[in-house]
Amino acid sequence: MTVKGIVKKLECIAALLLASLVFQRQAVAQVTIDSCMRMARENYPQIRQLNLIEEASRYEIASIAKSWLPHLNISGKATYQSDVVEMPFDIQGFTFDLPHDQYSLVGEISQTIWDGGTTGSQKDVAASGARVQKEQVEVSLYAINERVEKIFLGILLYDGQLKQNGILMQSLQRNARQAQACIESGTACRSDLEMIEVNILNCEQQRDELEKDRSTYVAMLEKLTGTSLAGQEFVVPDENADWLMRDDILRPELGLYDAQLQQQEAMVRQLNSKISPKFSLSLQGGVGRPGLNILENTFQPYWTAGVRMSWDIGALYTRKDEKRKLDAQIRKIESDRETFLFNAGLDAVQMRSSVDKARALLERDKKIIALRESIRSAGEEQYRNGVITMTDLMSRIDDEYNARVAESIHRIQLLMAIYDLRNCMGY
Repeated sequence: MTVKGIVKKLECIAALLLASLVFQRQAVAQVTIDSCMRMARENYPQIRQLNLIEEASRYEIASIAKSWLPHLNISGKATYQSDVVEMPFDIQGFTFDLPHDQYSLVGEISQTIWDGGTTGSQKDVAASGARVQKEQVEVSLYAINERVEKIFLGILLYDGQLKQNGILMQSLQRNARQAQACIESGTACRSDLEMIEVNILNCEQQRDELEKDRSTYVAMLEKLTGTSLAGQEFVVPDENADWLMRDDILRPELGLYDAQLQQQEAMVRQLNSKISPKFSLSLQGGVGRPGLNILENTFQPYWTAGVRMSWDIGALYTRKDEKRKLDAQIRKIESDRETFLFNAGLDAVQMRSSVDKARALLERDKKIIALRESIRSAGEEQYRNGVITMTDLMSRIDDEYNARVAESIHRIQLLMAIYDLRNCMGY
């Protein structure tokens, strides 16, 4: 292979490596507002409460389920009685003498066979209570989206102003070269170039301030997301998302209201279970003096087996008032839900109006920028021909710059209005 061929091959390899590096950088150096919201949610300390609530709920439900396991109870007593049963007459050949000191040790195993739905209702109350707590955490976590939105769009605002600052700097440098040429040809004064140089310094100063402010916002976003964002490109969100045409509200508060309603319904079922009779099997064994046969004054083992029923009819006394209280809570939750939907819908109408207003401003900004650019371009030609002064030209350059800055601000205001609407609707 000739030297020329080797050089050409090396150039091809270098080009491929450079293209690969550029591709990799583009693949990893972009960050979106949605990815920042997701990272901020995962990084927020409160999210750990979701796992803790789930874990506590499992333990509570497992503890409630153990009420169906056989229960063992051991009891004993030793007593001295001031009087005992005595025979009112004597029977020849038979002595009946109960002791005043009596002893017993009893063990009992009981197994629930019907609890009236108490265990099931307690499980439902525990599970629904855990869901209410989790939905409350979700509502708190949802508020992070708005904080991420403000910071992310603030960074984009600084990016837009830095871009316009760069355009202004190019315009000033171009006119500085033109002014220098005019000075050398004797058609312009030194003060014209100095005027441009002052504006260049002001432009550099403004750029430094914008970069410092931007770095502060990036640091805040890094703190929220727990991720380094240095050197990454912040992607401008889409201004025409499909969900903008939808009217349904999907806020996490609605999940909280649903969970609260389910909790109240579980409590109603628990209230109903309190008035149901309960049945259990019982096996009792023990030893005592006297035993079951009180005619024998000796320690005797014994056992009994049977079915036991318990029915607390005292729950009927307060059931009516407790039922009314729960019904009132259900109606309150439903009213709060309707009020929330009404207010969210009202806010959405106002936010859609803000979106439309921002779009209209952007359309006018495009026309204004085109006109200001044309005026500035004509001014540069007029300055070269000696028709206008440098002060007039700087004024036209400033007008174009201000129009571009206004357009970049209005674009971010549009995105803010769009994401405010998105957060209001819950998409």
